[in-house]
Amino acid sequence: MKRLISLTIALLMCISLLAMTASATSASATLTGPGTVRAGDTITLTFNLSGSGLYSASGTLSYNSSQLTLTGTSQKIGGNWSVDFNGNNFVAIDSKLSNPIKNSTALFTVTFKVNSALAVGTKISVAYTDVVATDGNTDADAVTATYSATIAAPASKDNTLKSLNVSNATISPAFNSNTTEYTAEVPFDVSKLDVKATANDSKAKVSVNSPNLTPGGTTKVTVTVTAESGAKKTYTISVKRAQDPNYVASNNNDLSGITVDGFLLSPVFSADNTKYVIWLPYETETVTISGTPADSKASVTVEGGDALTAGAENEIKVICTAEDGTQKVYTVIAKRAAAHGAGGEDTPPATQPTVPADPTQPSTAPTTPAPTEPQCSDSQQSSDGVQLWLVIVIGVACLAAGAVVGLVIGKKFSSK
Repeated sequence: MKRLISLTIALLMCISLLAMTASATSASATLTGPGTVRAGDTITLTFNLSGSGLYSASGTLSYNSSQLTLTGTSQKIGGNWSVDFNGNNFVAIDSKLSNPIKNSTALFTVTFKVNSALAVGTKISVAYTDVVATDGNTDADAVTATYSATIAAPASKDNTLKSLNVSNATISPAFNSNTTEYTAEVPFDVSKLDVKATANDSKAKVSVNSPNLTPGGTTKVTVTVTAESGAKKTYTISVKRAQDPNYVASNNNDLSGITVDGFLLSPVFSADNTKYVIWLPYETETVTISGTPADSKASVTVEGGDALTAGAENEIKVICTAEDGTQKVYTVIAKRAAAHGAGGEDTPPATQPTVPADPTQPSTAPTTPAPTEPQCSDSQQSSDGVQLWLVIVIGVACLAAGAVVGLVIGKKFSSK
């Protein structure tokens, strides 16, 4: 009997302990941010909640407003969770109780601007206090999440090199941390520059860009120093590599096109045709012509095109020089129109006074020819005579008619 009673009591105690264990809820929270903070920085802190089966959490923000200025908050957790901010308080909840927190989860971020007047060594602190989480039935014990940092010295702006060494070439001038441009010449068998550089500040970063060197050309090798503050400085070595001794230079001196700014070339361009014409109005005194080489290693020069002579054929040369130095000349004749009224018309010269050989004698005034009577041709005289007789005849007829009318009227009055 005693044994049965003892077993019963033990069973009841186990059941009680199981019930207590099932109802216990625990939670923890952290506030994380940058390890280095300087005066004037903008810092973003992340609030993380850990637990098992948590559906909501709340807490209160605490910070020194003389050191930090709150600039914003942003929800990070997704799903059916919502995070609301009211002043310094927050409430996060899973509205559908479908996505409980089971491990460390970022709920939201909070951003501050650090006072730019804070001295180096000043300690700053941000905390969320009275953080309470729940599984929907039981609240976990309140916890506090804290972030703290010490104001560090301003980031170094030193972006200079302490040394610059090239093992397979000699740079010129000799290295100086304040000199950023250098040159070097290497034989053909050196295909890449071996560069080693060290930053003056141990917190600065150095990157070297040393591409393959172009035979017979100049290649730029760069060394970039990035200071702790982010400021950059670039050192450049212009490396001229000798040409391959077996290299044969191109003799392609053809053009792939000729362009006349604002006017048409005639005939249509062809690489084999070296003679062209353009027609220009009198108002055009200059013309711009350019040529494009068929070979990228060739060069083009243009002679002429300025101060074009009106009424003449102006020769413009477009010269293509191949890599091996051979040249091909394309000629463009610019035909500029003559001045208006200068197309061959006779223009009488202005009469000028005669200047005497002896300056003491009066100058001879230009003689003006005496006016002459206009002369009429026979046909003109004949025509004028006919017109005169016609007028006389018409006049006499009119006089006669008037006399007859006057006699008739006079007789009528006398009869009365």
